[in-house]
Amino acid sequence: MKARRILFIIFAVIALAINVLIIVLSATNGEMSGNQSLGFTKMIVNLINAMFPNSPITQDQDYLHHVVRKLFGHFLLFGGSGLFTTLALMFTDDIMKNRKIETIVFSLTIGLTIATISECIQLFTPGRAGAVTDILIDFSGYLLFTIIIFFILFLINKGNSAARNK
Repeated sequence: MKARRILFIIFAVIALAINVLIIVLSATNGEMSGNQSLGFTKMIVNLINAMFPNSPITQDQDYLHHVVRKLFGHFLLFGGSGLFTTLALMFTDDIMKNRKIETIVFSLTIGLTIATISECIQLFTPGRAGAVTDILIDFSGYLLFTIIIFFILFLINKGNSAARNK
């Protein structure tokens, strides 16, 4: 029981940090946000060029910058949120224990809420614009990582059950 509580605290702190980061980044003005993602794009271009010199994928840097913003700034960031929020909920003592459907629904509600709030904040942030498509990208990342973590936990539980039955 103590191990569950420790895991809950670790996952909850990481989830909270990621979700706060999402909200803070959504309130960042357009110029600063663009510069942050452009720096990240340049790092990825350098990495790709180091592995595959003169790769055609690095030629259209405006398109690559757009992909990097959507993939890393939306999909994967929310994927991390989904991963750690779901894990925190899975390791709560009594609240969600043995209630997998309720845990999934509660976790997905949190993900959709954060995605919607972060895009609404951007409606009032200079140089930014909230977009329904970004909510869908955010939530898709959250959903995919939530499904992955439930699948992994299902396999672990199935393996543990099979071992106990032998």
